Amino acid sequence: MEKKKNYIKLILGLKLKQLRQEKQLSLNELAAKSSLSVSYLNEIEKGKKYPKAEKIAQLAHALGASYDELVSLKLTKNLTPIAELIDSNILEMLPLDHYGIDLNKFISLMSDASYQLSALVATVIDMARNTEMSQNNFSRTALRIYKEIHDNYFEDIEESVDKFIEEYSISVSSPLSHNTLFEILEKKHNYLLDETSLDNFIELQQLRGILKPGRQPILFLNSRLSSSQKLFIIGKELAYNYLNISKRSYIHSSLKLNTFDHLLNNYIAAYFSAALILNKNSFTTDLNTFFSKEKWEENFLIRLIINYDATPEMVFQRLANLAGKVWGLKKYFFLRFNTFAGTDKYDLTKEVRLNIKQNPGGYQTNEHYCRRWISIEVLKNIEQELKGINSNGKMKSGILHSKFHETNDEYISFSIAQQNILDPEIFSSVTLGFYLDAQFKNKINFWNDPAIPFRIVNDTCEMCGISDCKERISEPITLRKIQRSIDIENTIKKL
Repeated sequence: MEKKKNYIKLILGLKLKQLRQEKQLSLNELAAKSSLSVSYLNEIEKGKKYPKAEKIAQLAHALGASYDELVSLKLTKNLTPIAELIDSNILEMLPLDHYGIDLNKFISLMSDASYQLSALVATVIDMARNTEMSQNNFSRTALRIYKEIHDNYFEDIEESVDKFIEEYSISVSSPLSHNTLFEILEKKHNYLLDETSLDNFIELQQLRGILKPGRQPILFLNSRLSSSQKLFIIGKELAYNYLNISKRSYIHSSLKLNTFDHLLNNYIAAYFSAALILNKNSFTTDLNTFFSKEKWEENFLIRLIINYDATPEMVFQRLANLAGKVWGLKKYFFLRFNTFAGTDKYDLTKEVRLNIKQNPGGYQTNEHYCRRWISIEVLKNIEQELKGINSNGKMKSGILHSKFHETNDEYISFSIAQQNILDPEIFSSVTLGFYLDAQFKNKINFWNDPAIPFRIVNDTCEMCGISDCKERISEPITLRKIQRSIDIENTIKKL
């Protein structure tokens, strides 16, 4: 409803400005003709005020237009793309306010744009509606840039976690209990916990949790969740309350993160929860021990995950938060792959990259991901090892020194795979890959351990020019099309 009101105010402002300029009237001249103040007219044109009916009638008379013409939501042809932009969900995806850009000023600038720029805006809207540049992907890209600006480290959240720990006298010397944290939700925020109701709905059995808000909020958790998953969700609920975050999704699933604000606030809550569970001081000490080793120790990360009662993704998320601040490692990517047992199909369900141009995995494509990636290898390993047996939380880790074909960019990637606790037919792997530069070599002693496998990798089979790849499962169709276009262009130049 609020969006609709803002939309109506912006459209009226655009129409008023357009009609005034067509009549070649200044704001002072229109003020004199309409008996309204210049400041008030300025507020209307900026979309900040919506006048009462009698004042709209005064403006219509001063401009020689009808009342209906002025209040109509239709704009002239050159401003139609602006109206479509306002009416679409694109502005919800673009976090203008987070970058200090006033929406009304932005619209005002766009209204003065040329026909060419209006056409560009129309093209962007078309792309957003009709291609894979969906709302979720658009918002996730905006969030990635936001995190990149801050090096994925937020001191204010870290300080809030420290204050929370002190305020509630929470011990950080041993793994946190989800029961201990829920007691705070129960006593401070009147929460109820329900771990059975979701089982009664087949459609909800793959969801981890749902919050029913109200005077007595009810947190519905999936009964099959591990203690670490319960701990993480309860930590997020504490974050929403402790940080007074109101713009949020009540479903603990990425499926319902519909706006940038929801996405950002989910990230903040997840950051808070991971920082609470994986205490900065003790976690940094443990990682320093890991990085100081001369040889890659395969089970160190798995032991770390178990000791903190965390999940692999939480540990990698926390490492990514601290990597730049503590160790100066600011170039990395994160990948999460899913696969169904017995298939050769791997879905990249999450991809984050900071300060690197490479797109390891070709996110949001129907092409086949490079099978040389450690992400794929650990998935195959754990699936073959279990052979249909329920793993009860078993994990498989791996490491890879990779070099990208053509660019020669090198990475050291850590990966951990696990059976999905809600569906044993699904396996997931999470991978954190650091750009192999002088800083990485200076901080991680085992980077040149000869036991670490080395491979030339690429994004997808369809885009790969490696001629002797035994792992290839598809011909380089896309690459050949691109090369053919280049050959034609070069031949035309010769002609």
